[in-house]
Amino acid sequence: MAQGNLKLKNKAPARVTKKQINPKKASPRVYKPKKGDLTANLAKTHHSKLVVDTEKLVSSRVGHLELLKGSRRQLEKANKKK
Repeated sequence: MAQGNLKLKNKAPARVTKKQINPKKASPRVYKPKKGDLTANLAKTHHSKLVVDTEKLVSSRVGHLELLKGSRRQLEKANKKK
């Protein structure tokens, strides 16, 4: 007796797994100005702050420089204590 084709069941599709997404670490949010002149102003302010901090750091390490040690308020506070 001739045997017909076997009627095999279709296999269930393989389970699709999601890619692992590592959560993004929290970082300070940056608010970008929408206008060009504001961008320039922000950069100027940021740059001046960096310069002031660098001068303060250098002047605190080396005493003979002509830079002021600290801000005006810090100097006035030191003078009041004396």
